[in-house]
Amino acid sequence: MARRDTVISKAMSHALRHEPDAYGLALGSDGSVPLDDLVRGLQAARVEVTGDDVRRVVAESDKQRFVIEGDRIRAQYGHSTDERIVKPSITPQPVLWHATSPDAATAILRDGLLPMGRQYAHLTTDPELALQAGRRKDPHPVLLRIDAAAAHAAGVEFAEGHDRVTLALAVPTTFIEAVGA
Repeated sequence: MARRDTVISKAMSHALRHEPDAYGLALGSDGSVPLDDLVRGLQAARVEVTGDDVRRVVAESDKQRFVIEGDRIRAQYGHSTDERIVKPSITPQPVLWHATSPDAATAILRDGLLPMGRQYAHLTTDPELALQAGRRKDPHPVLLRIDAAAAHAAGVEFAEGHDRVTLALAVPTTFIEAVGA
């Protein structure tokens, strides 16, 4: 991603996932806002951006953080706003993955997987994607295997972030194991 697009993507994340008020935005219950409002809010925050720029960032993002539906845009996951973004429940893939630092893995294996500063805990269907995300916290992350089928059967609710990210409010330790541990 070009440097300018990275700046735009980070600003979009901040506006749609963390501090919409700072950009004059009010998220809908699904986390969406009118695309034109996002562009105006980013411009007011001195981000050089057009609607075409936003569309390009969404289309070219390999992480699929955002989706445009009609004239509205939303972040698909990663929200830390106080008001919960409504996500429909799904039946998850049987096995999901999460990777994190060794210290955080110890806490997860003791207390369960929790969202921490976000609204949902993030899991993935791809162990390599989990490790990539985990490396942002530690160069040698611990890979955790989630028995999502058993968790779901026991009443744990899952929601879709996008085709490779699955969200959960919490996953009890019973359904988590460290791979290679």
